[in-house]
Amino acid sequence: MHFASSKDNNPIMATISYYGVIEEIWKVDYVNFRVPIFKCKWVYSNTGVHVDDFGFTLVDLGKIGYKKDPFIMAYQAKQVFLCQRSF
Repeated sequence: MHFASSKDNNPIMATISYYGVIEEIWKVDYVNFRVPIFKCKWVYSNTGVHVDDFGFTLVDLGKIGYKKDPFIMAYQAKQVFLCQRSF
């Protein structure tokens, strides 16, 4: 669910992609079970993510954002690869 604000009475179901780098992997131990979570460095989606003319998503790892919310559950992550662009 995504809300526009705390007063939003019409939440919508949507998928939003976030891009970043996993910095740490934590295992939260609740005695009876453990939950893996990832601490990530996120790229600010407004200026750090661009789709080129061929449909490739380009991510500028120098444009870091969302610093107050670095954690995700491990099941929320999808693996991608990184290749540096050469000029």
